Amino acid sequence: MARPPYKAEQRNQIFACFVNAAHEIMDAEGMEGLTLRRVSQRAGYNSATLYNYFKDLEHLTMYASMKYFQVYNQNLAAHVAGLEDSFGRFLSNWEFFCVSAFQHPHAFYNLFYGKYSGEMSEIIHNYYQVFPEELGEMDASALNMLFQGALQDRNMSLLRPLITEGCLTEEQAPIFNDIMLYCLKELLHQKMQLGGELDNSTLVERQMTYIRALLRR
Repeated sequence: MARPPYKAEQRNQIFACFVNAAHEIMDAEGMEGLTLRRVSQRAGYNSATLYNYFKDLEHLTMYASMKYFQVYNQNLAAHVAGLEDSFGRFLSNWEFFCVSAFQHPHAFYNLFYGKYSGEMSEIIHNYYQVFPEELGEMDASALNMLFQGALQDRNMSLLRPLITEGCLTEEQAPIFNDIMLYCLKELLHQKMQLGGELDNSTLVERQMTYIRALLRR
């Protein structure tokens, strides 16, 4: 007799077991420690069950990487609190993002430049349905940015006030947006390749230098 279908709560529990298991391995051993077999064993289910919830290991890794991203999101509002100047707020947002990204380069690269980065909005929505407690007490602006998903959209929302204030034009904004994200992609790739040989603070400063040069500030 076939097993009765799981209820939504049971499915969420199984989903969470796989995500937590993958994150625990990532946290202890890095991405190289992840295999479908090891994640399934740690979660307490077989690999066939994993495929009922995730397309492949990379898809699961996107969800496990959200554990690092949610820490950044929870602390973002406090980091920029009290900054009224739009340009200062823009730079502060970027600096804080870079600090988090270079601490966990594989996770952030996977989220925003990986195989399933085009599904980021859906992944964020699904993730917080299963882990709603991780939203914490984010303010409205932080929640709005969080659920935009794609990094292009997130950064464009930060650029909008600068357009209003005349720091750049509507025509310049998408070009500048692309350049900033290409620079970040390359720096994250370098960090993944060289690891501890590259100092995180140096990488943060390089990205901020590129941004300031673009905006001539």
